[in-house]
Amino acid sequence: MYNRPISPHITIYAVQTSSLSSIWHRVSGIFLTSLLVFSFIYVQLLIHSNYDRYLLIFEIVNNHVFFFHNILYAVFLLGFFYHVLNGLKLILWDFSFLLNPKFLDMLLIIISSIICLIIAVLIFS
Repeated sequence: MYNRPISPHITIYAVQTSSLSSIWHRVSGIFLTSLLVFSFIYVQLLIHSNYDRYLLIFEIVNNHVFFFHNILYAVFLLGFFYHVLNGLKLILWDFSFLLNPKFLDMLLIIISSIICLIIAVLIFS
């Protein structure tokens, strides 16, 4: 038999920045949509449930899970601003702006820096 690799495309092509940003744009969109849907479901459950029982659950959650709330808030901000700025980049690409391959890595660094700056300002203000 022949000694050929089963999947030659894995070893031939290098990872591209544009394909990674496209994949993470889709992942952030799915994450934001699922977070929105689950928060609406949670609010509906609160509306239709017993209010006194909710206050007890809120006290438990507020005492024990407040740290994880801050982490979830930071992850939400990261996903939201990444999705917005990457969507803006894709719209600019649709209009044939900033398509230079040399500028692509610099654009990714600029977007990442802006996201980190916005999150730092929102969390620490």
